[in-house]
Amino acid sequence: MPAEIVWPVYVRVGDHPEAHFGDLALTATGADGGLRLDVTECRARFAEFLRAAADVLENPSEDAEEVPDAAADG
Repeated sequence: MPAEIVWPVYVRVGDHPEAHFGDLALTATGADGGLRLDVTECRARFAEFLRAAADVLENPSEDAEEVPDAAADG
C-alpha cells in the first residue's frame, strides 16, 4: 500500500469565516517512492470551490448584507 499524506485546506476571503476547500493528498508512487500531488484532482476541487463561491455571490441568502456600490459614491 502506498504511503499518503493528506492535508485539509481552508480558504478565507476578506472578513468571512474560513471554508473547507478540500484536502490535498500526496501519495508515494513510482519506483523512487517520491511523494506526488494529484494536480488533476487539485484543479477539479478548486474549480468546484469557485463554482460554489460564484453561486453564493450570484444568489445570496436573504440574510446576507448588501455591499454598497463604490462607483455610486462618486
